[in-house]
Amino acid sequence: MDPATVNSEIANPQATVPMPSTAPNPALAQLQDIINPEPIGAWPWAIGYWLVLALLIALITLLVIWLRKRTRYLAPKKAAKQLLRQLDRQAPSYASDVNSLLKRTAMSYLSRETIASLDGEAWATWLDSYLPEPKRQRLGPLLAKRHQATPLTLAEANELHQLTQAWLASKAKMSAPKPALAQTAQTHAPILPTDTQQPEAQC
Repeated sequence: MDPATVNSEIANPQATVPMPSTAPNPALAQLQDIINPEPIGAWPWAIGYWLVLALLIALITLLVIWLRKRTRYLAPKKAAKQLLRQLDRQAPSYASDVNSLLKRTAMSYLSRETIASLDGEAWATWLDSYLPEPKRQRLGPLLAKRHQATPLTLAEANELHQLTQAWLASKAKMSAPKPALAQTAQTHAPILPTDTQQPEAQC
């Protein structure tokens, strides 16, 4: 190689580097820009979301209705608890006052005829049905002392107070007392004179 040419290349090295072709590539011209998909919107909801929302609203509505009915049902007992706290346990009429309070409370749930006819052992048995098993058989004897000349002792009055509180705290739904089967049969059995009874049919 000519020494002058070598010296010129050393002095200007970029002159020997081939320049890239600026002509467009036909294959690249057919490519388009990458288009990203649109983000999925939260609206409108799918049918499953609407069903879940409807079920949730229905459950909340039923719960509110049940709570309101429960509050109205327990309102007489709540008022009776407040009246019970106001009664004087040392008063000679404490047993009679508690009995009247229980009667009025029971009449808030059942008819007056049903409750007014209960007395004595039947009344005590019906009251015991709404007490826990360990607390039964004690409310009746304490209330029965309202008919006695000797009033309740302070210990008996405190016990009657606790039993009455337990009765008022019961959440069980009250129902009319069921008469004994023997009394029911005796009440409804027809009484016929002996001479009018028809003989049994012969087989």
